[in-house]
Amino acid sequence: MHYKRREQPRLKFGVVVKDKKNNRRGKTKDVSVDGCFIEKKGEFKNLLPVGSRIELILDLPNADKKIKVLGVVKHHGKHKEGMGIRFEKIDDQSVDIIEQFIKTFLDDILGEEWAKTKEEYWDEVDRLKEKIPHKDHQA
Repeated sequence: MHYKRREQPRLKFGVVVKDKKNNRRGKTKDVSVDGCFIEKKGEFKNLLPVGSRIELILDLPNADKKIKVLGVVKHHGKHKEGMGIRFEKIDDQSVDIIEQFIKTFLDDILGEEWAKTKEEYWDEVDRLKEKIPHKDHQA
């Protein structure tokens, strides 16, 4: 199956994730403000069909609260190594938490190199964020 990769910049970082309905815990391979990729490991070894809706709870390090999102399975990866999830409903505060997590991580890791591209990155995040239906603006 061919799928279009997201335009949204994403952070290649494992975040603890929980499937609210099925009480499964796993880890993401990457995360962004518009989605994540959940690794096919442990409790997530059985993938949901493409098109399935899933309620997730993301537990980002150093975040004051866990992030709750409603997403849809968009693909299973090139080698069926997990599930690409596009967030369909996420509140503005959760988007801010993800953005801050990514910014802090990149600032700490990349330092000066990141500073040169930071403004361009956040312009792109703001542009793409407008496409995500938030709780207050449900599709």
